Amino acid sequence: MTLPPGVEVAWREVSAGSPRRDASRALLAELLPGATVSSRCAACGGDHGRPRVEGADAAVSVSYAPGWAVVAVTWNHTRIGVDAVPAAAAGLERILPHGGEDAIGWARVEAVLKADGRGLAVDPARVEVRGQGPAWTARIRHAVGDGGVARKPRNWNGVDIEAPAGLVAAIAVR
Repeated sequence: MTLPPGVEVAWREVSAGSPRRDASRALLAELLPGATVSSRCAACGGDHGRPRVEGADAAVSVSYAPGWAVVAVTWNHTRIGVDAVPAAAAGLERILPHGGEDAIGWARVEAVLKADGRGLAVDPARVEVRGQGPAWTARIRHAVGDGGVARKPRNWNGVDIEAPAGLVAAIAVR
């Protein structure tokens, strides 16, 4: 796996009962010394929204899978998304009816939605992933009513990344 230029990915094991957000914040502090990262949900104000960086010219994304936290940081791209999923995840065909029924398909879609910034406010079935290897591209098809404005599809570049045993993961950048 080759990461896009200016992208770094780091994993940290999260022991049972430990706050997983502590693990991701520690990783981000190591990758972005002197910067502060906050996560405020736009809808409710809770500490679970898209991570935002102050004090460094970087974009970040965070994901959690059983026992693990993963962060992705970029200095060369305006947006980044990362997602990690148990390799044995099942039932994804109900969410991704167009050939995305495996765990890596879901990780790719979720990485794109995180990079886009709207997350699951966008129907995951609107994400079209192209490519069979570890490097792929994706676009989000827009519904007629997206904010009342007709927009061109958003295009993303992605790569499947190495993950701890039992997990699969992907990043998307623009």
